[in-house]
Amino acid sequence: MYQDNYLNEGTLTQGDDSFFDYCAEIDDKERKHHIGVLVNHILPEGMFELVSEDVIRYIGGADKWQADFVAGMRSKAEAVTPDKVLEWIGPVYQLEKYLKNPLDTAYWFYTDEEGCRSYAEQSYEFMREVCELEPGTLLYIGGVIDYHF
Repeated sequence: MYQDNYLNEGTLTQGDDSFFDYCAEIDDKERKHHIGVLVNHILPEGMFELVSEDVIRYIGGADKWQADFVAGMRSKAEAVTPDKVLEWIGPVYQLEKYLKNPLDTAYWFYTDEEGCRSYAEQSYEFMREVCELEPGTLLYIGGVIDYHF
């Protein structure tokens, strides 16, 4: 592992041309806690297992997640009606939020095998990449950063 290349508080940006206004490294105890929350409560149940404090294994389940995602998207889209299309935090906003962040989490994901991506993404991009993995693929966890935007 190349810990010098881990995401850290000095390298984190959002993917929409905006910056987090606060980033800080967290201690090891809090880091372990957040990785546990990610694997056991945020990521779809049964799709991942914690292998070590820095590694998770993709077990499988992309087909089920994709079906659930499409069902959720359809449900959100059905709530969009002509009389609600202009509501400030109405169904259009809820659909847009769901499309970017179907796991409905405050966690952001930075995945980059090639060293070319310089920003974090919400959960849709992470799950899109997961759906292309083979079961048994190991994912190495780099930096876990506290942030505010």
